[in-house]
Amino acid sequence: MTTRPTVLVVEDDALIREVMQAVLQDEGFDAFSAEDVQQAVAALESTKHVDLVFADIDLGDRGGGYEVARCARRRRPDIKIVYTSGGAREDLQHQRVEGASFVPKPYVPTAVCAMLKQALSR
Repeated sequence: MTTRPTVLVVEDDALIREVMQAVLQDEGFDAFSAEDVQQAVAALESTKHVDLVFADIDLGDRGGGYEVARCARRRRPDIKIVYTSGGAREDLQHQRVEGASFVPKPYVPTAVCAMLKQALSR
């Protein structure tokens, strides 16, 4: 039996969050979600293992996706991080954690799944 990779989706838009979680599950991931930094940090602290965090940068609270990524890396230095945002990201190079990837919005959920699989294989 092969273990399914676990992905935490952090997105404040409920529709996007639900669609991404469902598509990830259909594509062979164990996926769960959080709508803000507080929920994401609580999920990371209460979950034994997360392979990848897919986080919107613009969550509107306490550092957004950047803070989620930093928390995830403190917990597990080898965790994969993929950011997303619909806005221009001049701060991406300065704020992101090392080795993180970026997907601009709007995106095609199945294409993101392929990218996440690739990120996990590295």
